[in-house]
Amino acid sequence: MTRKHPYTLHSTTPAALAKMRSHESPYETDVMGLPILVLPGVWSPAYDWSGRFHVENLPDVTGRACLEIGCGTGVISVFTARAGAAHMVAVDINTQAVENTRINFGRFGILNGETFLSEDFTNVHGTFDVIMWNAPYHGSRPTDILEHGCTDENYHNVRTFFQKAPRYVRPAGTVVFGFSDAGDVPLIEGWIAENGFHIQRKLSDWREGYNCMLFFLTR
Repeated sequence: MTRKHPYTLHSTTPAALAKMRSHESPYETDVMGLPILVLPGVWSPAYDWSGRFHVENLPDVTGRACLEIGCGTGVISVFTARAGAAHMVAVDINTQAVENTRINFGRFGILNGETFLSEDFTNVHGTFDVIMWNAPYHGSRPTDILEHGCTDENYHNVRTFFQKAPRYVRPAGTVVFGFSDAGDVPLIEGWIAENGFHIQRKLSDWREGYNCMLFFLTR
């Protein structure tokens, strides 16, 4: 299995991080017509289009129980809830992100959603029809909580995600996993297969100097 070493940040990432860190007060950014509020210290869709790409390609969530790991501002969860999900659970390891998602749920009248602190599935209960994670695609070590939105040292959390996900996805359910070909795709595809998932569809697009991918996985 191919492993890229050493893992480094993509050339576009330091500038995006600098812009996110420049904000000392909450601000809004438009995502497909919705003014998403962003709190300082939360990974921002104003400077990263991967969340928008995920929203543009949401699977059918009508009447389904959905879970988002690493919700950040809650942008993916907000659009999923508005698209007809029966129940939307959004979790993150960043307390600011949980608060950010809670605020955006309130701003857009999301009554079928809940958000709370959790490292991957640790505090999650039940099973879901759709599990989503716009995962960090850098394998380097994050220097602070903000960088957890884009970096995961040696993909430790990604590996844990695929090991645990089979217990939380329903038999006919779907996992939508966001990544990039700037990351170690062969390593991740190996973990997908090792944990009993099948790639039903894979999307890829280039914008603003970098690539985003979506894996649609079933068991």
